Amino acid sequence: MNILEALARPGEREGARDRIYGAVVGIVSNTGDPDGLGRIKVRFPWLKEDDESRWARLVSFMAGPGRGAVFRPEVDDEVLVVFEQGDMRFPYVLGAVWNGNDKPPSEKGGDAENHIRMIKSRSGHTIVLDDSPGGEKITITDKGGNILQLSSGGVVVKSDAIRIGSEDASESVVLGDALMELFNKHTHGTGVGPSSPPAEPMVKGKHVSNKHKAE
Repeated sequence: MNILEALARPGEREGARDRIYGAVVGIVSNTGDPDGLGRIKVRFPWLKEDDESRWARLVSFMAGPGRGAVFRPEVDDEVLVVFEQGDMRFPYVLGAVWNGNDKPPSEKGGDAENHIRMIKSRSGHTIVLDDSPGGEKITITDKGGNILQLSSGGVVVKSDAIRIGSEDASESVVLGDALMELFNKHTHGTGVGPSSPPAEPMVKGKHVSNKHKAE
């Protein structure tokens, strides 16, 4: 029996021999749902290489009107599929699976202690939640290598071009310690010699932050 034969059967209930119960493996073949419902199509190579399902609804850990978690598999990903009441005309994709060719993204090797939770996108953006004892942190990295890291030690931003306010920001950031040293030592020329340093010098913790650092 191929999928076309299965889909051609009458809609009323048949015996269990005409239905497929339990989960089966499929290969994603199409993600362009014309109705924008987030559905996908899959092939079933174990039936016939070119057999393709009807539009399959994708199971998500959160879904609702105008909200939810969108993590759709890519074409050629291996997925696990079930059918409503065993009827192949109504497929549901439970999720994607790794295999011998398509392996999970690595972080700290095999992570035998299971400290790492990760999301990694097609282009290489990553979100890593690291629960390693004493080194707990959340790290967000884009494909260009820009990093935002949150831990008990504070928030660290690593980038060659940090802009505050908008992408069009053009004002340079002041380095507080350098400014404080320059201000506290500066003098002005007068008719009788240089003036004294400022009457009220800048002080760390009052004029310059003790907590926030820049390179």
